[in-house]
Amino acid sequence: MRRRKRRNKKLLYALQISWIVLAITATIVMITQSSKWFGNGDDADSTIVNAEGTIDNENKGDPNGSLDEDSGNIHTGTPTIEATITPTIPPEGSGDQVGDGDHGQIGTPSITPGVEENDGSNNQGENSSSGDTTTPGENGGSSASSGNSDRVIDPEKPMVALTFDDGPYPPVTKKILETLEKYDARATFFVMGNRIDLYSETAKLVFDAGNQIGNHSYSHKDLTKLDKKGIEHEVDYSNELINEVAEVGDAFLRPPYGAKNDKVSEYVKVPMIGWCVDTLDWKSRDKNAVFEEVKKSVSDGAIILMHDLYPSTADAIELVVPWLIEQGYQVVTVEEMFEAKGIELEAGKIYHSAKQ
Repeated sequence: MRRRKRRNKKLLYALQISWIVLAITATIVMITQSSKWFGNGDDADSTIVNAEGTIDNENKGDPNGSLDEDSGNIHTGTPTIEATITPTIPPEGSGDQVGDGDHGQIGTPSITPGVEENDGSNNQGENSSSGDTTTPGENGGSSASSGNSDRVIDPEKPMVALTFDDGPYPPVTKKILETLEKYDARATFFVMGNRIDLYSETAKLVFDAGNQIGNHSYSHKDLTKLDKKGIEHEVDYSNELINEVAEVGDAFLRPPYGAKNDKVSEYVKVPMIGWCVDTLDWKSRDKNAVFEEVKKSVSDGAIILMHDLYPSTADAIELVVPWLIEQGYQVVTVEEMFEAKGIELEAGKIYHSAKQ
Protein backbone atom coordinates (compact mmCIF):
# COMPACT_ATOMS: atom_id res chain seq x y z
CA MET A 1 0.00 0.00 0.00
CA ARG A 2 2.79 2.39 0.95
CA ARG A 3 4.66 1.49 -2.21
CA ARG A 4 1.59 2.33 -4.31
CA LYS A 5 1.23 5.74 -2.62
CA ARG A 6 4.92 6.45 -3.14
CA ARG A 7 4.62 5.52 -6.83
CA ASN A 8 1.59 7.83 -7.28
CA LYS A 9 3.51 10.74 -5.73
CA LYS A 10 6.37 10.21 -8.19
CA LEU A 11 3.93 10.27 -11.12
CA LEU A 12 2.34 13.45 -9.80
CA TYR A 13 5.74 15.13 -9.46
CA ALA A 14 6.62 14.07 -13.02
CA LEU A 15 3.38 15.53 -14.39
CA GLN A 16 3.94 18.78 -12.51
CA ILE A 17 7.47 19.09 -13.87
CA SER A 18 6.19 18.37 -17.39
CA TRP A 19 3.56 21.11 -17.09
CA ILE A 20 6.15 23.56 -15.80
CA VAL A 21 8.48 22.77 -18.73
CA LEU A 22 5.63 23.18 -21.20
CA ALA A 23 4.62 26.49 -19.64
CA ILE A 24 8.18 27.83 -19.79
CA THR A 25 8.52 26.69 -23.41
CA ALA A 26 5.22 28.34 -24.39
CA THR A 27 6.28 31.57 -22.69
CA ILE A 28 9.57 31.65 -24.59
CA VAL A 29 7.77 31.04 -27.89
CA MET A 30 5.27 33.81 -27.19
CA ILE A 31 8.01 36.31 -26.33
CA THR A 32 9.95 35.43 -29.49
CA GLN A 33 6.94 35.72 -31.76
CA SER A 34 5.75 38.96 -30.18
CA SER A 35 8.98 40.67 -31.28
CA LYS A 36 8.20 39.85 -34.87
CA TRP A 37 4.52 40.67 -34.58
CA PHE A 38 5.20 44.12 -33.18
CA GLY A 39 8.24 44.91 -35.33
CA ASN A 40 10.75 44.99 -32.49
CA GLY A 41 12.97 42.11 -33.49
CA ASP A 42 16.03 42.03 -35.72
CA ASP A 43 14.06 40.04 -38.27
CA ALA A 44 11.19 42.50 -38.50
CA ASP A 45 9.65 42.69 -41.99
CA SER A 46 10.92 45.88 -43.65
CA THR A 47 8.95 45.51 -46.90
CA ILE A 48 7.67 48.88 -48.14
CA VAL A 49 4.95 49.91 -50.54
CA ASN A 50 6.24 51.82 -53.54
CA ALA A 51 4.73 54.76 -55.35
CA GLU A 52 2.62 52.55 -57.60
CA GLY A 53 0.95 50.92 -54.58
CA THR A 54 2.72 47.58 -55.06
CA ILE A 55 5.03 45.77 -52.69
CA ASP A 56 8.69 46.59 -53.16
CA ASN A 57 10.85 43.66 -52.10
CA GLU A 58 13.96 44.98 -53.80
CA ASN A 59 14.44 47.96 -51.51
CA LYS A 60 13.93 46.55 -48.03
CA GLY A 61 15.16 48.83 -45.36
CA ASP A 62 15.39 51.80 -47.75
CA PRO A 63 12.34 54.01 -47.27
CA ASN A 64 13.29 56.00 -50.38
CA GLY A 65 14.03 52.97 -52.52
CA SER A 66 11.29 53.26 -55.13
CA LEU A 67 10.27 56.84 -54.54
CA ASP A 68 13.20 58.63 -56.19
CA GLU A 69 12.11 61.46 -58.48
CA ASP A 70 13.67 62.42 -61.76
CA SER A 71 15.16 65.85 -61.18
CA GLY A 72 14.38 66.71 -64.79
CA ASN A 73 10.64 66.56 -64.29
CA ILE A 74 8.48 69.65 -64.51
CA HIS A 75 7.97 71.17 -61.08
CA THR A 76 5.42 73.94 -61.53
CA GLY A 77 2.76 72.70 -59.17
CA THR A 78 1.30 70.61 -61.98
CA PRO A 79 1.36 66.91 -62.79
CA THR A 80 4.66 65.93 -64.36
CA ILE A 81 5.15 64.27 -67.71
CA GLU A 82 7.61 61.54 -68.51
CA ALA A 83 8.96 61.51 -72.05
CA THR A 84 9.93 58.08 -73.30
CA ILE A 85 10.77 56.89 -76.79
CA THR A 86 7.72 54.91 -77.82
CA PRO A 87 7.03 55.77 -81.45
CA THR A 88 4.81 52.75 -82.00
CA ILE A 89 2.37 53.81 -79.28
CA PRO A 90 1.26 57.36 -80.01
CA PRO A 91 0.10 58.90 -76.73
CA GLU A 92 -3.04 60.87 -76.12
CA GLY A 93 -3.44 64.20 -74.37
CA SER A 94 -4.30 63.76 -70.71
CA GLY A 95 -7.79 64.47 -69.48
CA ASP A 96 -6.95 66.23 -66.25
CA GLN A 97 -6.64 69.77 -67.56
CA VAL A 98 -9.05 72.28 -66.10
CA GLY A 99 -8.91 75.11 -68.59
CA ASP A 100 -6.99 78.13 -69.73
CA GLY A 101 -5.78 81.13 -67.82
CA ASP A 102 -3.96 81.40 -64.56
CA HIS A 103 -6.61 79.98 -62.27
CA GLY A 104 -6.64 76.50 -60.87
CA GLN A 105 -4.23 73.69 -61.46
CA ILE A 106 -3.23 73.13 -65.06
CA GLY A 107 -2.55 69.61 -66.17
CA THR A 108 0.26 68.88 -68.59
CA PRO A 109 -0.29 66.58 -71.53
CA SER A 110 0.94 63.04 -71.68
CA ILE A 111 3.07 63.36 -74.76
CA THR A 112 6.01 61.42 -76.09
CA PRO A 113 7.78 63.97 -78.24
CA GLY A 114 11.04 64.01 -80.11
CA VAL A 115 10.85 60.77 -82.07
CA GLU A 116 11.23 61.11 -85.81
CA GLU A 117 10.24 58.30 -88.15
CA ASN A 118 11.49 59.03 -91.64
CA ASP A 119 9.85 57.74 -94.78
CA GLY A 120 13.09 56.57 -96.28
CA SER A 121 14.54 59.97 -97.08
CA ASN A 122 17.11 61.48 -94.73
CA ASN A 123 17.79 64.63 -96.70
CA GLN A 124 17.22 67.92 -95.00
CA GLY A 125 15.55 69.54 -97.95
CA GLU A 126 12.19 68.66 -99.44
CA ASN A 127 11.09 65.12 -100.22
CA SER A 128 9.91 64.47 -103.74
CA SER A 129 6.24 63.61 -103.89
CA SER A 130 3.28 64.55 -106.02
CA GLY A 131 1.02 67.30 -104.74
CA ASP A 132 -0.65 70.56 -105.56
CA THR A 133 1.67 73.56 -105.54
CA THR A 134 0.73 76.33 -103.11
CA THR A 135 2.46 79.35 -101.71
CA PRO A 136 2.13 80.42 -98.09
CA GLY A 137 0.17 83.50 -99.04
CA GLU A 138 -2.34 81.42 -101.03
CA ASN A 139 -2.85 78.73 -98.42
CA GLY A 140 -6.40 79.43 -97.37
CA GLY A 141 -5.82 83.16 -97.12
CA SER A 142 -3.26 82.63 -94.36
CA SER A 143 -1.15 79.62 -93.63
CA ALA A 144 -1.29 80.35 -89.94
CA SER A 145 0.09 83.67 -88.80
CA SER A 146 -1.48 86.97 -87.93
CA GLY A 147 -0.64 89.83 -90.27
CA ASN A 148 2.04 92.31 -89.21
CA SER A 149 2.57 95.09 -91.77
CA ASP A 150 5.51 96.58 -89.85
CA ARG A 151 7.56 93.40 -89.95
CA VAL A 152 10.13 93.17 -92.76
CA ILE A 153 12.16 90.04 -93.51
CA ASP A 154 15.38 90.59 -95.45
CA PRO A 155 15.85 87.62 -97.82
CA GLU A 156 19.56 88.45 -98.12
CA LYS A 157 20.21 87.85 -94.43
CA PRO A 158 20.31 84.44 -92.71
CA MET A 159 17.22 83.29 -90.86
CA VAL A 160 15.99 80.40 -88.74
CA ALA A 161 12.56 79.17 -87.71
CA LEU A 162 11.94 78.17 -84.10
CA THR A 163 9.09 75.67 -83.81
CA PHE A 164 7.25 74.34 -80.77
CA ASP A 165 5.19 71.14 -80.67
CA ASP A 166 2.45 69.63 -78.47
CA GLY A 167 1.09 72.80 -76.88
CA PRO A 168 -0.34 75.09 -75.99
CA TYR A 169 0.55 74.86 -72.32
CA PRO A 170 -0.07 78.29 -70.71
CA PRO A 171 2.76 78.53 -68.13
CA VAL A 172 5.39 77.69 -70.74
CA THR A 173 3.82 79.05 -73.93
CA LYS A 174 3.18 82.47 -72.40
CA LYS A 175 6.74 82.75 -71.13
CA ILE A 176 8.07 81.92 -74.60
CA LEU A 177 5.79 84.59 -76.09
CA GLU A 178 7.23 87.17 -73.69
CA THR A 179 10.77 86.42 -74.86
CA LEU A 180 9.81 86.50 -78.53
CA GLU A 181 8.09 89.86 -78.09
CA LYS A 182 11.06 91.29 -76.22
CA TYR A 183 13.36 90.66 -79.19
CA ASP A 184 10.77 91.23 -81.95
CA ALA A 185 11.13 87.58 -82.93
CA ARG A 186 8.47 85.17 -84.20
CA ALA A 187 8.02 81.42 -84.06
CA THR A 188 5.71 78.65 -85.24
CA PHE A 189 3.59 76.72 -82.73
CA PHE A 190 2.30 73.34 -83.91
CA VAL A 191 -0.68 72.88 -81.60
CA MET A 192 -2.79 69.84 -80.84
CA GLY A 193 -6.51 70.00 -81.53
CA ASN A 194 -7.54 68.30 -78.33
CA ARG A 195 -5.92 71.11 -76.34
CA ILE A 196 -7.53 74.02 -78.15
CA ASP A 197 -10.77 73.97 -76.16
CA LEU A 198 -8.82 73.87 -72.92
CA TYR A 199 -6.28 76.53 -73.82
CA SER A 200 -7.99 78.60 -76.49
CA GLU A 201 -6.97 81.84 -74.80
CA THR A 202 -3.29 80.94 -75.03
CA ALA A 203 -3.62 79.81 -78.64
CA LYS A 204 -5.22 83.15 -79.50
CA LEU A 205 -2.37 84.98 -77.76
CA VAL A 206 0.09 83.09 -79.97
CA PHE A 207 -1.74 84.14 -83.11
CA ASP A 208 -2.41 87.74 -82.09
CA ALA A 209 1.30 88.25 -81.34
CA GLY A 210 2.10 87.60 -85.00
CA ASN A 211 3.30 84.03 -84.59
CA GLN A 212 2.33 81.15 -86.83
CA ILE A 213 -0.04 78.43 -85.68
CA GLY A 214 0.48 75.04 -87.27
CA ASN A 215 -1.43 71.79 -86.92
CA HIS A 216 0.09 68.89 -84.96
CA SER A 217 -2.96 66.61 -85.38
CA TYR A 218 -5.87 66.18 -83.00
CA SER A 219 -4.44 63.62 -80.57
CA HIS A 220 -0.83 62.91 -81.63
CA LYS A 221 -1.48 59.60 -83.36
CA ASP A 222 1.02 58.20 -85.83
CA LEU A 223 -0.65 59.02 -89.14
CA THR A 224 1.21 56.26 -90.97
CA LYS A 225 -0.73 53.69 -88.93
CA LEU A 226 -4.16 55.12 -89.73
CA ASP A 227 -6.52 54.64 -92.66
CA LYS A 228 -7.85 57.48 -94.82
CA LYS A 229 -10.70 58.28 -92.42
CA GLY A 230 -8.38 58.29 -89.42
CA ILE A 231 -5.86 60.59 -91.10
CA GLU A 232 -8.54 63.03 -92.20
CA HIS A 233 -10.03 63.11 -88.71
CA GLU A 234 -6.69 63.79 -87.03
CA VAL A 235 -5.76 66.52 -89.50
CA ASP A 236 -9.02 68.11 -90.62
CA TYR A 237 -10.85 68.10 -87.28
CA SER A 238 -7.82 69.61 -85.57
CA ASN A 239 -7.66 72.29 -88.25
CA GLU A 240 -11.34 73.10 -87.70
CA LEU A 241 -10.74 73.60 -83.98
CA ILE A 242 -7.72 75.81 -84.66
CA ASN A 243 -9.77 78.02 -86.98
CA GLU A 244 -12.39 78.52 -84.29
CA VAL A 245 -9.70 80.35 -82.31
CA ALA A 246 -7.71 81.94 -85.13
CA GLU A 247 -8.57 82.18 -88.81
CA VAL A 248 -5.49 80.50 -90.20
CA GLY A 249 -7.05 78.70 -93.14
CA ASP A 250 -5.34 75.40 -93.96
CA ALA A 251 -2.58 75.31 -91.39
CA PHE A 252 0.73 73.69 -92.19
CA LEU A 253 0.95 70.23 -90.63
CA ARG A 254 3.72 68.76 -88.54
CA PRO A 255 2.89 65.05 -88.48
CA PRO A 256 3.36 63.47 -85.04
CA TYR A 257 6.82 61.92 -84.66
CA GLY A 258 7.66 63.39 -88.07
CA ALA A 259 6.19 60.18 -89.49
CA LYS A 260 5.11 60.22 -93.12
CA ASN A 261 4.57 57.70 -95.91
CA ASP A 262 2.91 57.63 -99.34
CA LYS A 263 -0.54 57.17 -97.77
CA VAL A 264 -0.10 60.27 -95.62
CA SER A 265 1.13 62.27 -98.61
CA GLU A 266 -1.95 61.22 -100.56
CA TYR A 267 -4.52 62.20 -97.93
CA VAL A 268 -2.89 65.30 -96.42
CA LYS A 269 -3.75 68.33 -98.52
CA VAL A 270 -1.32 70.82 -96.98
CA PRO A 271 2.47 71.13 -96.81
CA MET A 272 4.11 69.23 -93.95
CA ILE A 273 6.95 70.65 -91.88
CA GLY A 274 9.71 68.56 -90.32
CA TRP A 275 12.93 69.80 -88.75
CA CYS A 276 16.68 69.61 -89.20
CA VAL A 277 17.76 70.63 -85.68
CA ASP A 278 16.42 68.56 -82.78
CA THR A 279 17.21 70.23 -79.47
CA LEU A 280 16.16 67.12 -77.50
CA ASP A 281 14.56 69.46 -74.97
CA TRP A 282 12.08 66.73 -74.02
CA LYS A 283 14.97 64.49 -73.03
CA SER A 284 17.45 66.79 -71.31
CA ARG A 285 14.99 69.16 -69.59
CA ASP A 286 18.04 71.41 -69.28
CA LYS A 287 18.18 74.94 -70.70
CA ASN A 288 21.94 74.87 -71.23
CA ALA A 289 21.79 71.55 -73.07
CA VAL A 290 19.11 72.94 -75.38
CA PHE A 291 21.17 76.08 -75.97
CA GLU A 292 24.25 74.02 -76.85
CA GLU A 293 22.29 71.91 -79.36
CA VAL A 294 21.18 75.09 -81.13
CA LYS A 295 24.65 76.60 -81.20
CA LYS A 296 26.13 73.35 -82.49
CA SER A 297 23.64 72.71 -85.31
CA VAL A 298 22.03 75.95 -86.47
CA SER A 299 22.55 77.37 -89.95
CA ASP A 300 20.69 79.56 -92.42
CA GLY A 301 17.29 78.09 -93.29
CA ALA A 302 17.21 75.71 -90.32
CA ILE A 303 13.97 74.59 -88.71
CA ILE A 304 14.54 73.99 -84.99
CA LEU A 305 12.39 71.55 -83.02
CA MET A 306 11.32 72.25 -79.43
CA HIS A 307 8.24 71.72 -77.26
CA ASP A 308 6.32 74.37 -75.34
CA LEU A 309 5.67 71.95 -72.50
CA TYR A 310 8.77 72.26 -70.36
CA PRO A 311 9.79 75.23 -68.19
CA SER A 312 13.39 74.43 -69.11
CA THR A 313 12.56 75.09 -72.77
CA ALA A 314 11.11 78.50 -71.94
CA ASP A 315 14.29 79.22 -69.98
CA ALA A 316 16.40 78.07 -72.93
CA ILE A 317 14.60 80.46 -75.28
CA GLU A 318 15.82 83.35 -73.13
CA LEU A 319 19.35 82.26 -74.10
CA VAL A 320 18.70 81.09 -77.67
CA VAL A 321 16.86 84.09 -79.14
CA PRO A 322 19.34 86.86 -78.21
CA TRP A 323 22.25 84.63 -79.21
CA LEU A 324 20.73 83.97 -82.66
CA ILE A 325 20.18 87.69 -83.17
CA GLU A 326 23.76 88.43 -82.12
CA GLN A 327 24.94 85.93 -84.74
CA GLY A 328 23.03 87.82 -87.42
CA TYR A 329 20.02 85.50 -87.75
CA GLN A 330 16.47 86.69 -88.25
CA VAL A 331 14.15 84.66 -86.01
CA VAL A 332 11.08 84.07 -88.15
CA THR A 333 8.11 81.80 -88.65
CA VAL A 334 8.20 78.84 -91.03
CA GLU A 335 5.85 80.71 -93.36
CA GLU A 336 8.00 83.84 -93.34
CA MET A 337 11.18 81.90 -94.01
CA PHE A 338 9.95 79.94 -97.02
CA GLU A 339 8.26 82.99 -98.48
CA ALA A 340 11.38 85.15 -98.05
CA LYS A 341 13.51 82.51 -99.72
CA GLY A 342 11.05 82.14 -102.60
CA ILE A 343 10.35 78.46 -101.96
CA GLU A 344 6.91 77.28 -103.01
CA LEU A 345 5.52 74.59 -100.74
CA GLU A 346 3.51 71.67 -102.11
CA ALA A 347 0.68 69.84 -100.40
CA GLY A 348 1.66 66.34 -99.31
CA LYS A 349 5.38 67.07 -99.19
CA ILE A 350 7.43 67.36 -96.03
CA TYR A 351 10.13 70.04 -95.67
CA HIS A 352 12.91 69.73 -93.12
CA SER A 353 14.53 73.09 -93.80
CA ALA A 354 14.57 76.05 -96.18
CA LYS A 355 18.21 75.52 -97.15
CA GLN A 356 18.84 76.30 -100.81
